[in-house]
Amino acid sequence: MNDIGVNVVLTSGRTLKQGQTMEMGKLNQEYFEAVAICEVDKSTLEALGLEEGDPVKVETATGSVVVACKLDRRAEPGIAFMPCGPWANAILDSDTIESGMPGFKDMRAKLFAAKGKKVPTAEDLLRAIMEVP
Repeated sequence: MNDIGVNVVLTSGRTLKQGQTMEMGKLNQEYFEAVAICEVDKSTLEALGLEEGDPVKVETATGSVVVACKLDRRAEPGIAFMPCGPWANAILDSDTIESGMPGFKDMRAKLFAAKGKKVPTAEDLLRAIMEVP
């Protein structure tokens, strides 16, 4: 993986595609393609030497996950978005600061090119989180 990273504020939330495909089952390919992504602006893709669809490692203080990068033409530099789902949850800080809700909208993260790395399936991701062989 590339050592050069880009600092971003990571936000997560629901999307229409995420909601539609979730109803079809969280283990299907359509859900995977809709949720195992990180949307960024063009300058972030260029800084990382990535093209849309390439794997990108998203790292927070809680952990890291590899997802596919996606160009969002409306995104601002320094902001990244991940749809709600297992991939975003894997790097979400569980501290709710007594509110009962984790900080979905303001996570400090760093993005790295992850060429040659595979985006884990939901099953692989859950196995890794639970440390099941």
